Parts: sequence; C-alpha cells; structure tokens
Amino acid sequence: METFVAIKYQQLRDFSEKINVTFYFLRQNFKSLGKALFFIAGPPALLVSLIFGNLFSDLFSQITASKADPTSALSFFTSISFWLQMVLISVVGIVTYVLTITTVNSYLRLYQVEQTNMIDLSRVWDEVRSNFLKYLGSVFLYVILFVFVVLVGIIPMIILSTISPILVFFGFFAVLVGYIYLWVATQPIFVIQIFEDCGFFKALSRSFFLVKGKWWSTFGLVLILSLIGFVLSYVITLPFSIFANMTIMHDVTEQGQLDFNGPMATVFQIMFVFYYMTQILFSALTHLGVAFQYFNLVEIKEARGLMSDIEKFGQAPDNSANQREEQY
Repeated sequence: METFVAIKYQQLRDFSEKINVTFYFLRQNFKSLGKALFFIAGPPALLVSLIFGNLFSDLFSQITASKADPTSALSFFTSISFWLQMVLISVVGIVTYVLTITTVNSYLRLYQVEQTNMIDLSRVWDEVRSNFLKYLGSVFLYVILFVFVVLVGIIPMIILSTISPILVFFGFFAVLVGYIYLWVATQPIFVIQIFEDCGFFKALSRSFFLVKGKWWSTFGLVLILSLIGFVLSYVITLPFSIFANMTIMHDVTEQGQLDFNGPMATVFQIMFVFYYMTQILFSALTHLGVAFQYFNLVEIKEARGLMSDIEKFGQAPDNSANQREEQY
C-alpha cells in the first residue's frame, strides 16, 4: 500500500502542474469519487440514456418507414410521444449535470476537510443534498445569462443586416467571441459557491475577478481536459460503436431496409447507457481541473496558502491527518 498524502489545494501551479494534479487527484480518489458519481449522478444518467436510446431507435425506424410513406416522419415529429421524450431528456439531463458538478465539488470540499481519500458515500450524499438546490438555481440563472447574451447579440446583427451582409458576418464573429469569453470567465462559479459559501451573483462577480488576466490559461486548461475526456470516452465506447455497426449490417430486411426492432433496439439502448455513464466519469476531469485553477488563481491574487503557511510557521507539524494507507 502506498502512503496517502493529501493534496494541498492552495498552491501556485503552472499549466502542466494543474494537468498533473487533476489526474493525480482522480487516480488517488478514483474509488470513492467514482462510487459517489455512479450512485448519485448515475441513476438520472441511466434514465436519460434509456430515453435517448429509445428516441434514437424510433427516429431511425421512422426514417426507414418514411421511404414508403413520407407523411409518417412528419407525424412522428409532431406527436406527443416525441415532444414528451424531448422534455424528459432536457429535464433529466439538467438534473444529471447538476448532480455531477455538485457531487464533484462536494467531494472536493470533504477531501479538504477530512484529509483522506476514504470518504463515505453517505457523507458525500449529505453534502450533495444540502447544495443541490443552490446549484440547480445557479444553473438556471447561468442559462438565463447566456440566453440574454445571445439575445443582446442578435439585436445589433439585425441592425447590421440592413446595412451590409458582410457586417453581419463580423457581428456574428464578435458575438461568438463574446460568448466564448463569458463561458471561460464563468467557469469557476460553481467551485466558488461551495468553497466560499456564496450565491450566484456574488460568485459570478468573484469569477470575473479571479479569471481577469488569466483568461487564456483557464481557456487552455478547460479545452485540453475536455479534449482528453472526449478522446478517452471515445476510445472506451469505440468497441460498442463497432458492435452496433456490425449489428446494423446484419439487421437488414429482404427489402433492403433496416430493422430497428429486437436486437437492434437493445444494442442502441446498451450503447447509449454505456456512453452516458462514461461521460459522467470523464466530465469530472474538467470540473476537477477548474477547481485547481480556482485555487491557483486565489493563490496568485490573494496568497491564502502562503498566509496560512506563515501563520503555521514554528508550529509542530501534524502528520496524523495525511499519513494513511491510500485506497484505490
């Protein structure tokens, strides 16, 4: 067994160190954090994947049937069943996202408090329950913020369209740049809320303050970790995609149409379930990276870790809290 040493949050880290500590934290806490994500965020993810798989199967069945009857596709997209499934996917998808970020950030806080990677699932669940409504409201306000930005951007584009179509292109580019800037500048909001115990608007202001001057490093970190998570999830789900394609080639009727009933529908359900469950795990990479970027930015601008070390200078070190057997 390897000796457990708790990771210090408040510390200056360069770009590569933030990447390394993110993966080290995930490796160090894979068992406890993975278990928390599976049991807390897993059930709604399972539900949304089943609904999505069923919708996807129905969609392809309608595409196949529309070759013989073009009106069947139109009736499918206007049916109550289709829109009910779309609403359920949206609602349950939002719940899954909120539970994921709440679980990751709650685990991060418990890790800091308890200084161990053997955090009980019930402790994480208690933290998630106490923070869920706060995060759900923040996600709602977050969406409204971006919708407002889009609407504000559309107005000048409409005005520019009356002058010149070329200006519309530049206007669209300016809105896109502003959208990306806002998205990056607000990445630490959810970490700030749980570690500084504040509401959405205070966290929003705080996020802009911390990211100011470090926008590019934040953008690069989020981009790299998102790409790594995407590639890893793609590699893991690739065998299922290959199997699905092989199943498709064998489930062709005598008329040359695909049969999306029976084995085909089951394959799609399994594929979507596995895909969404892996997405939950690898999305934790980005959330963890943003958290360590937050601590890095706080240290750069406020030197909390340095001040804490100065206050502890001369005191006898307490090694009992961070010298345990590490569990994987």
